[in-house]
Amino acid sequence: MEEQTYPRTFHTASVIGGTGECVVLCHAHHPWIAFAQERRDWYTEEFLAPPSWAHIFTDLGFVVLDRAQLTLSLSDVDTSVLTQGEWRGVRFYGITTLGGVLFNAWD
Repeated sequence: MEEQTYPRTFHTASVIGGTGECVVLCHAHHPWIAFAQERRDWYTEEFLAPPSWAHIFTDLGFVVLDRAQLTLSLSDVDTSVLTQGEWRGVRFYGITTLGGVLFNAWD
């Protein structure tokens, strides 16, 4: 049986440096950047603080999201723009954070 994959709301790139690998998460529809330790199909709370070189993205017009923003509880943010389908994904996958909604791979 083939593994089923779903479209992700983000793209990834790895940056290898003196401190190891850092995964850059680039949202597919908005100029939002986040960082993680490892590649995954979706994220909930596995975000890193932006590295010292993250200013390169803001200099180019991107918004670098920090771990505090991404781990905010959905009850603490305005979720009125989420569609019924997105709410189904939130409930089905047990997503409780803003980052989990922004960086996902739901069907």
